[in-house]
Amino acid sequence: MPTQKPFRACGVIDRPRSDLTPGAERLPAELERRITAIEAHSAAADFDAVSWAWMLLLGVALPAVLLVVGWVL
Repeated sequence: MPTQKPFRACGVIDRPRSDLTPGAERLPAELERRITAIEAHSAAADFDAVSWAWMLLLGVALPAVLLVVGWVL
């Protein structure tokens, strides 16, 4: 097995350590709880109708109005 040379340019000489051991069957309880909380959060709750209206207004309508005003003036 070839040996790895340390990468000293950034001061990194070892691989990052993990709480998981090779061949571990379960994740640590805290990590599993965090993953479950992230997966339970629905993406649809992030953007409601008001959010979409503001995104369209600020991202499409306002730049279009500014372009027209800048072109005319």
